[in-house]
Amino acid sequence: MTPSEKLVFNQTVEALFVRALENRLTPACREHLRRAGLELDQKLERAYTLEQWKEFLRIAAGHVYGGVPAEAAYYSLGERFMDAYFGTFFGRALLGVVRLAGPRRMLLRAGMGFRAGNNFSVVEIVERSPTSVELRMNDVLADLPTFSAGLLARAVELCGGWRVVSIPEEFDGTAATFHIRWSEAPAEAALSATDDDPGASRPRA
Repeated sequence: MTPSEKLVFNQTVEALFVRALENRLTPACREHLRRAGLELDQKLERAYTLEQWKEFLRIAAGHVYGGVPAEAAYYSLGERFMDAYFGTFFGRALLGVVRLAGPRRMLLRAGMGFRAGNNFSVVEIVERSPTSVELRMNDVLADLPTFSAGLLARAVELCGGWRVVSIPEEFDGTAATFHIRWSEAPAEAALSATDDDPGASRPRA
């Protein structure tokens, strides 16, 4: 690894592959991941290259979501990643804060969140209304932008957003712009959400 190399930190890998997908990884999938450089039976490396991370996602999409269109598989992986992240000790504490802040403020701070998980993400936000933004990512972290679309949509939901739409556009193979909009949650839904399990509100692929 070189100082300029794009790296994904181990907490990102842990959230998806140890927490979110732990019970869905078959022995064949684990072996495929091992050959790609991810030893789940051993202590994780401090960081993995972006290309390694992308290969891990390809393997998970193929094994866990076999037969599902790639765009949908990546979207679901993004959702599962966000659920798992907010299921960690640190994530649960953070979730309480961002729920109070709401979707808009959470998205305005999204760059800090991404940089906690890698060394290269740059996020630019343009507010279009109190409940819609354009979010530009310099790298969507995967072969398809729907991975980031899924994690962004789920983050907005967990912060109290309702009927969330997250649409990637202008994808050039690396960067993309996400058009994100949501409705304010009804008061009774917002109250009940504080007691929900982060992974319980959306059916999975």
